[in-house]
Amino acid sequence: MSTSTEDERADDYAHSIVPPEARAPRMSLTMASWSLISAMAWLFYGALAATLTGTRQALIGLLVSVVLFSLVNSPLVRLAASSGLNSALVSARLFGRAGSVLIALLLAATTVYFAVFEGSVVAEAFHQYWGMDIRWWYLIVVIGMLPLMMGGILTWMGKLNGVLLPLYVVGMTAAVILAARQGEPGRFLDFPGVVPEAARTLPGWLTTVILYLGVWLVMPTTVDFARFARTDDVRYHQTVTFGWVFSAGIFLVNGAAGMFLVQMVLPGTTIAAENGVVTALVGPLGLAGVLLIVVTQIRINTLNFYQASMNLQRLLRQLVRVHAPRPVVVVGVGALVFVLMLTDVFSYLQLALQWQGTFFVGWVGIVLTHLSLRAPWRTDDVPVKPAFCVWVVSAAVGIVLIQTGYEAAPLVSLALAVIGYLPIAKRHARAPAPAETEHTG
Repeated sequence: MSTSTEDERADDYAHSIVPPEARAPRMSLTMASWSLISAMAWLFYGALAATLTGTRQALIGLLVSVVLFSLVNSPLVRLAASSGLNSALVSARLFGRAGSVLIALLLAATTVYFAVFEGSVVAEAFHQYWGMDIRWWYLIVVIGMLPLMMGGILTWMGKLNGVLLPLYVVGMTAAVILAARQGEPGRFLDFPGVVPEAARTLPGWLTTVILYLGVWLVMPTTVDFARFARTDDVRYHQTVTFGWVFSAGIFLVNGAAGMFLVQMVLPGTTIAAENGVVTALVGPLGLAGVLLIVVTQIRINTLNFYQASMNLQRLLRQLVRVHAPRPVVVVGVGALVFVLMLTDVFSYLQLALQWQGTFFVGWVGIVLTHLSLRAPWRTDDVPVKPAFCVWVVSAAVGIVLIQTGYEAAPLVSLALAVIGYLPIAKRHARAPAPAETEHTG
């Protein structure tokens, strides 16, 4: 094996197509991808949705979100598995080099934010249980993640998460049972939410769906993982690894658990904060709750650090022509996460994620439009393609609407991206494919 090939394998083919011989067994890929399921953020989102719209409306919205995510992920899985392309390489073919840089920047920034978000939860749990200056816990949490992230992630991540997933399921089940004894389970479905019915501009279930559109970074992440899928396993991955089984676990089960825990343990809470979810876990379980939080964050932060480091590698290579080894980039990500933990990151985190969400829904809309029309994937290397302009404009409109308080801003961005790209995709679909075009759909 050549040195360059060994380097690509060690870096999980961050800059090139994944060859057939590097594809992962189905269960290894499933366990690696499912590290996303145990994020505290999903419990928080569920609790937040119920707080805003009421339990019944939030649960309906979660069901719709499961169906929507499953439908969107299915063609993306086939694209990635058949082509071996990651999200940056797909973006380069569709949007030009600028699109490849932008999607890498968005994924790097978002996953760094989530690493800060989730890492801070662990530090806060340690701080509440054992005391000591929380800044030391920040440092301990970050340093503890570094050894896990050295080398190619798929060589160990599937095994790690295969062990930790059952622990997460058992621990969460125990927390729910103990919380039920502490609260009033019979009144769970009757919680109306804090926003009066007359003050709502949209149905509660639709508000929940729009809330979950803000985390469509799951879609480019699907492409980044599904490129390791064997072509014979595509149907399985479309159903289990990235399909309705995955969506039901990550959104419906976790969301419902978050709603239940907060309402049972903190019935007077009117604002769902992540600390509220943590308190709802630590309260019934004590030290076991702290350990459960540690388990969940080892799982999710492996993915956060992986995505952040991989996309920072792409940016360094594309912008300054520097090929930095994965261990060096991981250390850099750790340092950045620690510095952000020391700031009041939560004061601007939610707004930043809302802004970035408009970019992710636009990216998904344009990619799916391209796939639905079976347009060719052109490999011509140009700085900017027309699709890039459509993408940026649709996101900019969404950001402006967010700043004006318009609740359905992500839906507008999605619609503008699809409508704006449709004539471009039709023109590409009618044009004869050049010799160097790769058909990946």
